[in-house]
Amino acid sequence: MTIKKAVSTRAGLLPAIAALCVSGSVAARAENPAPTPPSAQTTQSQPAAAAPATTATAPAAAPAQVPEPSVGSATAAPAATSPGATPATPAAQPAAPAATTATAPAATATAPAQAATTAPAATQPAPAPAAETAPVSPPNSTAALPDPAATATAAPTVLPPADPIVASIRQKLPDMAKSIGQEDTAALTAYYGELTGTPLWATTSGLTDKGKAVVAEIGRAENWGLPVSAFSVPSSAVSGLTPETAADTELQVAAAVLKYARFARGGRINPRSISQLIDQQPTLVPPKTVLSEIAASSQPDAYLTSLHPKHPQFEALRQALIKLRGGEVKEEEPAEDPALAVQLPMGRIIRPGSTDPQVTLLRQRLKVPAGDPASENVYDETLQNAVREFQRSKNLTPDGIVGNGTRQVLNGGPRPVAQSNDSKIERILINMERWRWVPADLGEFYVWDNIPEFLARIVKNGQVIHTDEIIVGQPSWPTPSFSADMKTVVFRPSWGVPPGIKAKELAPLLRKSSGGAGLFGIFGGGYSAQAVLDAYDLRVYSGGRQIDPNSVNWANVNIQAYSFQQPPGPKNVLGEVKFMFPNSHDVYMHDTPERNLFGKSFRALSHGCMRVHEPRKLAEILLAEDKGWSAAKVGQLWNSGGEVALDKHIPVHITYMTARVDDDGRLQTYGDFYGLDSRTAAALTGKSIRFEQPAYADDAVASAEDNPVSGQQQYQRRAKKKQSQGPQSLADAISGLFSP
Repeated sequence: MTIKKAVSTRAGLLPAIAALCVSGSVAARAENPAPTPPSAQTTQSQPAAAAPATTATAPAAAPAQVPEPSVGSATAAPAATSPGATPATPAAQPAAPAATTATAPAATATAPAQAATTAPAATQPAPAPAAETAPVSPPNSTAALPDPAATATAAPTVLPPADPIVASIRQKLPDMAKSIGQEDTAALTAYYGELTGTPLWATTSGLTDKGKAVVAEIGRAENWGLPVSAFSVPSSAVSGLTPETAADTELQVAAAVLKYARFARGGRINPRSISQLIDQQPTLVPPKTVLSEIAASSQPDAYLTSLHPKHPQFEALRQALIKLRGGEVKEEEPAEDPALAVQLPMGRIIRPGSTDPQVTLLRQRLKVPAGDPASENVYDETLQNAVREFQRSKNLTPDGIVGNGTRQVLNGGPRPVAQSNDSKIERILINMERWRWVPADLGEFYVWDNIPEFLARIVKNGQVIHTDEIIVGQPSWPTPSFSADMKTVVFRPSWGVPPGIKAKELAPLLRKSSGGAGLFGIFGGGYSAQAVLDAYDLRVYSGGRQIDPNSVNWANVNIQAYSFQQPPGPKNVLGEVKFMFPNSHDVYMHDTPERNLFGKSFRALSHGCMRVHEPRKLAEILLAEDKGWSAAKVGQLWNSGGEVALDKHIPVHITYMTARVDDDGRLQTYGDFYGLDSRTAAALTGKSIRFEQPAYADDAVASAEDNPVSGQQQYQRRAKKKQSQGPQSLADAISGLFSP
């Protein structure tokens, strides 16, 4: 009886509570501007209430009752989590009938399915009348409630209005392409098109702090080897601007920043436009990157200067430039050693034990005074030892005999040349620009060949650990400037005659030998093609097969169809070793049998490759670094031959630096025998500049532009004179012509 009474009372209260809850639910939904979509509502709320109900009434959850209509219409009723909460559940009743109607969207089909799983728990018939007496519109009906998803997607994204200066900048940018270029314009358009804040450099009050810092740094461009006149910047005191004039100021500074960044990285001129010998391309920072990085920097002036090269020589030249321009240091020309000024006239051979007036000059040159003033002109043993030591140091035969060859070397050595400050400054500017073209990262361990110095350096961790003299390309066969990785060291190499040497030097000899005119047209004939090749130990091949050179009519064939090889041996022009760093110029470093050439002060004598004074030492250093090999291990290869592939490729940088600051802080300048200084100066300044050239005692060489009689012309004149006198042998006549 107690149970029946409780049920009767509950049945009476439920319809009224249900009506109140439904009306409250509808009102709550109307007040909520962005409710959860109906399908999500069912998914989120239903399982939480159903799970406890299912657990509480598990015995009554018979699957056979699921299809009954009366139970299905009341599936939301048992959603109460406890008996005390049951009066609140009728508010969910209208959802079940709505989900079962034909007009319900497919998206809501999951709701009745979920309700059905918990429906058997509700065995009470009381909730059914409440569902009938409290009908409401389906929750997904657009008439009763706006679709939240549709409302969310329909709302447009509204950006805050642009700063007036930025808005003006956007209008001006399309017209700037002609003045600053397409790439810079595109970068500025992208940057200011996305900018939602205020400009970087200017406001209506004038320049910002960042703007003032940048303008001030650009005004110091001369200290970095760049012309201030190349940059158009506003006055740092500008003020009282309108949004439009502030936009002009902003763009003026921004354009100057991009130009400065390009110039700092070497984009002022195209190196290839100066000469094809300069095979270097600077690495520029993209304008968009410059803008994003400088905008994020708290010190934009420091950011600009950070774009310049970090090479020690660049900084040393920069400091020398500042001193020269500021007049802080007026460098005096180094005093010449009086001994170097002594010149021995060409003449007869001076032998040990002989008496000759030139012995006095020889003593002065080598600083060997006579023990007795009466024997001043006597070539004694003490003087002989000094001569031998000098010859040995210059790779001459140390026989103590003073002939014209030894005289020439004794008279050699570049003489200091007086240079004006303006000339020094121009040289510094040219060479600072060249440092912008070389790779920013030279490597931790690398080889640096500087052509005008005739010098190779090995650098490890920023320190020069070895220097060596080199012979470089003569003016008519110049050595190019480029960077490449050394990959192979070859001991006892063979040599293949390059196409250029085949066409320019070997072909004329073979044509004349075939025609019987003799070598160079100055002999009476009788030299065969075989004799020409034998003179320099060359073999000729066609289709990979060695052939008889006398069987070919060289006057009527294309010499490039034939290959010429020189096997390893004492005559091989590559000597005992070559260092390969593959490049498009077919240039490499190697040994040479012509050791006497290192005694010359002017050593632009090869056909483009670089001959090394101490090739074995170079091989030892490189292979010790790469493989950890000992000098003895390298010595075995030196004697037996072999090809060694390097594990780590070693960068080789070939440069044309005509100015350098030495370890004592002195500015040193070198001969411009390829004539590239004047061309570079013209490209940078638009005017022709002539530079003083050092005087070489053994070869007074400048460029063909700077000197009417270049070193190469003098070389040809001497060769012609030698030919007219008649060479001692065919080998003497062509010796050196095929050297790389």
